[in-house]
Amino acid sequence: MKKIENKPDSSSMRQQAEKRLKKKSPNASSQLSEADSLKLIHELEVHQIELEMLNEELLISRSAAQEAAEKYLELFDFAPIGYCTLSEQGKINEINLYGETLLGKDRLYLQGSSFEQYFYFDIRPVFK
Repeated sequence: MKKIENKPDSSSMRQQAEKRLKKKSPNASSQLSEADSLKLIHELEVHQIELEMLNEELLISRSAAQEAAEKYLELFDFAPIGYCTLSEQGKINEINLYGETLLGKDRLYLQGSSFEQYFYFDIRPVFK
């Protein structure tokens, strides 16, 4: 299985970008006037600042998403009522701590098991 890294190596990113640039414009002339060079440098600086700003926004959004996920997990796990999420087939995807207590098994063993098995036989057809 291929491992996905959080931080790509900058030198490999540079090499990949150069390869893509060569494929994109293999016959591009590198002779530019001084004015054109200054315009290009200006555009690159503007794009760099835009990317830095976008990166800051992404970091803020990621932090907010992590906080929301943590709050959800706390609310879900420590609710005084048993909660669980089920797949369309009726298998347990997640179950909170109280639900674990109600069913009398560890969460690790409950996940993936059929929720139907915890009903009385006469109620199972209603669940289906």
